Amino acid sequence: MDFTLTDDERAVTEAASQVAGAADPWPALAEGGWLDILLEEERGLGYLGLVAEALGAAGVAVPLAGTAVVWPTLFGGSAGARRVGVADSAQELHLPPPSHRGGPDPVDGLLCEDGVGAEAVVVLRDGMAEIHEAFTAEPIGGLEGDGLALLRLEGPAVDRCKDADLVAEARRRAAALTAAEMAGAIDRIATMTAAYVTERQQFGRPISAFQAVAHGAARLATLAQAATWSARLACTSADPSDTSAAKGWISSASAEATALAHQLHGAIGFTEEYGLQRLSKRLRTLRFAFGDDRFHHLALGRPA
Repeated sequence: MDFTLTDDERAVTEAASQVAGAADPWPALAEGGWLDILLEEERGLGYLGLVAEALGAAGVAVPLAGTAVVWPTLFGGSAGARRVGVADSAQELHLPPPSHRGGPDPVDGLLCEDGVGAEAVVVLRDGMAEIHEAFTAEPIGGLEGDGLALLRLEGPAVDRCKDADLVAEARRRAAALTAAEMAGAIDRIATMTAAYVTERQQFGRPISAFQAVAHGAARLATLAQAATWSARLACTSADPSDTSAAKGWISSASAEATALAHQLHGAIGFTEEYGLQRLSKRLRTLRFAFGDDRFHHLALGRPA
């Protein structure tokens, strides 16, 4: 496969970087037509993957998967720039009460990606999907701007998709887009780390001159490159195996990448003022979104 970016793809990357740098990227995504590109462009998912990379590198969390991928895949139309969360019934939660000495009953609900601030949610079930507009979403992500939520439905579905093949394709595309966002975050982490170890002085020379540090930075750069091209393959291939291979490997690699970056940064990497901790937390959420490494590795091992 030729991984060289075309002129169109380079233009998308440049535009996506500007969008990701906006104070609020969502209006820019809507005005630029990115949220409906899957309906208008045969290479839409590939372009969206480049947008997701830019958002991941900027540490920006927006409901791109729900609005721009899951909704149009299932229902064949635009979500109208509404913020759409996505919950999977396979990820039902049963949280214990806060105290063994009494208190409220255990909390039940669905884990919902981008549920905080969502105007509608799509619930993926076994061979079927539902749109819900009456719900509550309790933030559980632990990171400002991260929309991960505990979802409780409060009314009947307003629409359904009963095509099992479309539901499977929506899951696949969402996983591919999530892999791209993770790749963007890992690449940004690798770039930050390379700059830090080059600038940081110890014993009168940059710490990048020390062999152990150089090896760690090289490994991190390798992970970033592999993640980028794996995600781009997933976003341009219709083969579910390519998606599972990419999302599974990137989910696993994200843990190694963040551990390496924090090791090479030392204490500064954990400070709120420094962006590394935010990217690390975002990767932790995305690792489990639309299937973690174990889920996708098991999918690859199943017979066709």
